Parts: sequence; C-alpha cells; structure tokens
Amino acid sequence: MTIDTKINCGGCIAKVQADLNDLLGEGNWSVDTALPNKPLTFSDEADAEEVMDVLDIFNMNV
Repeated sequence: MTIDTKINCGGCIAKVQADLNDLLGEGNWSVDTALPNKPLTFSDEADAEEVMDVLDIFNMNV
C-alpha cells in the first residue's frame, strides 16, 4: 500500500521512524522523499488507519 505524506527529508524520517518500526516492523516500510507526493509504502496487510494515525501525531499526514 502507498499513501502520500509530508515526510520531506531525513529529519522527518527520523521523527517517525521509531513509531513506524513499532507498527510495521523495521525494514517493512519506505518513503521516497524525491517524489513530490512523498509516498510512504508498506505492506497491504498493515492497517492504513493506524499508519495515518502515526503520521498525524507528527503532522506528516497529507
């Protein structure tokens, strides 16, 4: 699954990394900050609402 985010740089990734690792598992997600929509990709089996909740905490949700 892929969702658009506001994760713009390595600093932003560092802010959400621990929580996303806890939720999705280390190495089970990625974000492409080079693309304009900053897509966050993770397993289709994960709960997208929970991922969006994590992003909301850090104001990284679109």
